[in-house]
Amino acid sequence: MELHDRLSLFRTGETIEALQPAFQELLTERKEELPEFLQTLLTGFGEEPRRLADPAERRLLSCAFLLAGMAPCPQVYPLLLGILLSPEFGENVGREDWLSSEISRLLGILSPEDGVPALVEALLDERVCPVVSEQLMLTLSCRWISRRDGDGVFLETLGRLLRELPEKKVDFEVAMGLVINAVAVGGDQLKPQVFAFYKAHAAQLSDRLAEKNLQNFFDLGKQRIKTMLTSNYMGGYGPLPAELDRLLHYADIAQKEEEPTTLKALPPITRDRPKVGRNEPCPCGSGKKYKHCCGR
Repeated sequence: MELHDRLSLFRTGETIEALQPAFQELLTERKEELPEFLQTLLTGFGEEPRRLADPAERRLLSCAFLLAGMAPCPQVYPLLLGILLSPEFGENVGREDWLSSEISRLLGILSPEDGVPALVEALLDERVCPVVSEQLMLTLSCRWISRRDGDGVFLETLGRLLRELPEKKVDFEVAMGLVINAVAVGGDQLKPQVFAFYKAHAAQLSDRLAEKNLQNFFDLGKQRIKTMLTSNYMGGYGPLPAELDRLLHYADIAQKEEEPTTLKALPPITRDRPKVGRNEPCPCGSGKKYKHCCGR
C-alpha cells in the first residue's frame, strides 16, 4: 500500500475490516519501516499542531498512537510527549476521546527508564491542560504498578507533587489521582502531606470531597487501594482487532459502561483499625491530639 493511500485510510477508515490490513502490514511485513513512518507522521503534528482541530487528523494521530504502542516504538516518545503538551491538544481533545484515554498506557510503556523527572515537570507546568495532567498522573501510576519505578522513587515524586502542584493545576481528577496514589504507596507515611495538600486547595476540592471523608482513604489501607489501582491498570496491548474496535468505538463503549470515576471505583469502606478518639494522640505521628490535627 502506498503512503498516500495508507494515510487516507487512517483518516477515514470506519471499520476494523478496512483498517486491519494496513495495520497488519506495518506491524509485520514492513515493521522495519514503522519507526521512520511514525517519526515523519508525528513530526508533522509537532510542527503543525493546529491540525488537531480536524477530526480526520485526530483519527490519523490515533492510528499513530496505536501503532507506536503495539510495535512498540520508544524512539518516538519525545515527539509524542511534545504533541500531548501542546496547547492545541488540550483545546481539541476531551476526556471522552480515545486519544486522551490512551495517554497513560502509551507513555507508561514508551517512557524511558529515567522518564519520571520529565513527567513531573510536565505535571507542574501550568500550561499543560487538565486532561493531559490527569493522564500523566496515571502514567506515573502505571510505571509503579508495572514495577518500572520502586516505592522510593514514587514516594519522592508524590511528596514533591503534594508540595509543589500549582494552584491552577489542582483539577479535581488530578488531585484525587495524587491523593489515591499517595495512600497506595505511602499510606500513613504521606498522610501529613496529603492533609496539608487538601487544606491548601480546599476551595477546589471541598465541594466534591469533604475533609472529614479524606480519612476514609487511609482507613481502607495501602493494599486495598493498590488492588483497586491494579484492577484498572491497562498494561500492554491486546489482539489487533480488539484494539481497533476500542479505537473506533471508545466513546460509545465508555458511555454504555458508564465507567466509574476514581471515587466510585473504591470498594466499600470498612475499618481495619479501631476508631481514634478525639482526645487520643493522632495516628499520623504529629504528637498532637487527634482533634487538633487530622481530626479537625
